[in-house]
Amino acid sequence: MNSGDTIAAISSAVGTAGRIVVRLSGPDSWAIARRLWTDALPGAGGAARGEILLRQMRVPGWLYCFQSPRSYTSDDLIEFHIPGNPLLASMLMEELLRAGARPAEAGEFTARAYFNGRLDLTQAEGVAATIAAGSEQELSAARRLMAGELSRRLAPVTDAVAQTLALLEVGIDFSDEDVSFLSAAQASDQIAQADAALARLLEESVRFERLAHEPRVVLVGRPNAGKSTLLNALVGHDRAVVSAVAGTTRDVLSAELPLARGVVRLTDVAGLDETSEEFATEADHGHRRIATKMRQYALRAVEEADALVLIVDATDRRRAIALPRAADLVVTSKIDLLTEPWQESADRLRVSAVTSAGLAELRAALDHICFGDAAAGSALALNARHTQAIDEARAALWRAGAQAGAAPELLALELRDSLDALGQISGRVSPDDLLGRIFSAFCIGK
Repeated sequence: MNSGDTIAAISSAVGTAGRIVVRLSGPDSWAIARRLWTDALPGAGGAARGEILLRQMRVPGWLYCFQSPRSYTSDDLIEFHIPGNPLLASMLMEELLRAGARPAEAGEFTARAYFNGRLDLTQAEGVAATIAAGSEQELSAARRLMAGELSRRLAPVTDAVAQTLALLEVGIDFSDEDVSFLSAAQASDQIAQADAALARLLEESVRFERLAHEPRVVLVGRPNAGKSTLLNALVGHDRAVVSAVAGTTRDVLSAELPLARGVVRLTDVAGLDETSEEFATEADHGHRRIATKMRQYALRAVEEADALVLIVDATDRRRAIALPRAADLVVTSKIDLLTEPWQESADRLRVSAVTSAGLAELRAALDHICFGDAAAGSALALNARHTQAIDEARAALWRAGAQAGAAPELLALELRDSLDALGQISGRVSPDDLLGRIFSAFCIGK
């Protein structure tokens, strides 16, 4: 990346839309824009509506001008907002490159913002996470990262370690003097406090990888309990074959179910009941093998489920089936077939796939089970790089704490290692290869 170049890229999703954004940043941005904009450019921080000259055509659009250092990259930056035709965007890019700009590399706009001190490394990663977010939780976590929440949480710890290190190093410089800047007990206490703060941060945070995981919800129950019909009703199309004949479902079927805060994988398995083992002893060897496989697949799905939903037929008065693990939710199905009131547990949801009664409540319950409550959804999210750096910082603090009474030079060495590990998170001491790996994950134009 050459920070002295003027770069250009399409910064919005490419495709037919209301408008497409083409971004230009660098020292020649204003001069290049003047060659294409048919009117006078607006002032710094201004916007104007006018026409862009593209191959003798005049295309209507908007121009937004940001002057260094008050821009996303801290360099001069101009955005062209044009009608959402990919061909027009391609033509505009050709004109910008012909006028002296070069195509931006992946993540180069955000990389410039980082190198110019506009963002720290965690905020830059928040931009990438926002782009890649596939659920409300991921988007919320990415926004907190982009807002600098992780850096704010780490700042007191980093400052405390740096202060302890500074006092140790001053003590080393004045070791010949009869002056004590930091006692062994004080050093040990400050190291322990810093380690405890990092431990709390890890405990109160979640992993981005966990947020990106698609929870698997398994519907289980007796044959003909209405599992397949309910799956079809929830996903909005016929994914499973349904029939009044028990045992129609013989395989593990699944479909994506969008909920309020994310998408889950809804899975329907073969029915289980007390007679399932009897099927495995029938004379017909083919039926026996099928029945055995059906049960094995169903039980495996039950064990691997992130959430288990037991479906009970409202017209079935038998005791609920025994499961290898407790169900996260019990749902009474087919309530449209009830002809008289029936007392049942108050904690059960009552639904009908035919009339859609209770389906909204079921979706809300699944959303809560899979994505937690609002407080859990507001937790800070960390990626693998963050947790590795925090673990390295804690390991160095532990080594320092274990030798708090040792020579101050050894203690200072461990605190320096801890400080370097924490500095890698915000990018204060990031090696070039680390920066390359992070920004290469961006798309062009960001």
